[in-house]
Amino acid sequence: MPRNTCSKLTCAAVLIGAAALCFAAGAQAQMVTRVKARLAAFDANTLTLDPLPPPAPARGLFSTTPPPSPPAMTGPLTVSVLPDTKYVLSQKSAFGNLKVGDYAGAAVVENRNGSLRAQDVYIYAETLRGTGEGRFGDSGRLMVNGVVSQVTPASEQDTTRGTFALHYRGATLTGSGKRAVCEGRAVPPQFASALACSGDAVIEVPSGTPVSALTMGDKSLLTPGATVSVSLVSRGDGSQVTPGVIIEPPVTVEKPQSNP
Repeated sequence: MPRNTCSKLTCAAVLIGAAALCFAAGAQAQMVTRVKARLAAFDANTLTLDPLPPPAPARGLFSTTPPPSPPAMTGPLTVSVLPDTKYVLSQKSAFGNLKVGDYAGAAVVENRNGSLRAQDVYIYAETLRGTGEGRFGDSGRLMVNGVVSQVTPASEQDTTRGTFALHYRGATLTGSGKRAVCEGRAVPPQFASALACSGDAVIEVPSGTPVSALTMGDKSLLTPGATVSVSLVSRGDGSQVTPGVIIEPPVTVEKPQSNP
């Protein structure tokens, strides 16, 4: 197999914030971690990053214990890109833009009664449909990605908050009695095991919840000052490469023009 290529049998699904990409070094899939950072520099081959502190795990009023947060990374951190590294642009959107049939996802807090509350919502472009499908823990957060089956705004006048439902495929059905949950990342149907399942998740979106629209981009987005979520794969020599980067462009503030 050519180096740094993905096959259906050896591809490792990697979630970056809300985008899942694949990477295999040689014939073996590599373990992947993710870091959010400020981009200090990019020379077309290497990212120089200043890692940001991970957010504290959120808890609902009756929430279960959240997944443990990954250890904080200190910078500066250097990461090399690959010929097949994917670049995803993240732009602000709104709950009112979500519609039935979209492919979307959310980082959620799960309450003890099983209800879900969004911390972040992601609306994927059509080219990213199928990204990270399933329900699984990632970097200290619970993620759910799937097809939007219902959107219910708080009211006709207030479309900034409400609930939406996702239908998704997962890896295995867990739990017993009245509550069984389809969990894990989905795999292509032809490789799914007999334990594969599908599920539905209804997610509450409070007012002020960040909503992002994700689209495919390119290297030109990597400008100093951008906030990036980078998946990391360690090589045998201790260096790190990335199969994918989600990029939030730096916010530009227009200076008021002075009167002549």
